[in-house]
Amino acid sequence: MNKFPTPQASRKTYLKHRQDLLRQIILPIALVTLLVLAAAILIALATAQGGNVNKWAAAATIWMVIPLMALMLVLVLTSWGVVYLLVRLLQVTPRYTGIAQETFLRFNDQILLWVDRIIQPIIKIKAWIGMFSRKE
Repeated sequence: MNKFPTPQASRKTYLKHRQDLLRQIILPIALVTLLVLAAAILIALATAQGGNVNKWAAAATIWMVIPLMALMLVLVLTSWGVVYLLVRLLQVTPRYTGIAQETFLRFNDQILLWVDRIIQPIIKIKAWIGMFSRKE
């Protein structure tokens, strides 16, 4: 009992998927596998013929470090950009932070005033009710 219907081979999308599968998945994996095998064979031949393994190791290390140096350069430039933008922001913000703080303090004062105006009658009513209620 098959729960999933098998795709029809005549559909255009299925044929496109099959082509993409070969071109975008299987072919790159096969090429990388061949390159790794070729590198392994070259290394084995170089060491078997009495080549200088230390020289090959140093060259491999250099080729591994070069991309890392490029990545570190990108990270340093990104960090410099962030620091520069923060410095620019700190040069502009003191004027606006004072204005914003003053606005919020006024807003806070208005909120406290209206909260007191709303709560005071309730407190007075509860106080009168508390005076006439029996305490146990």
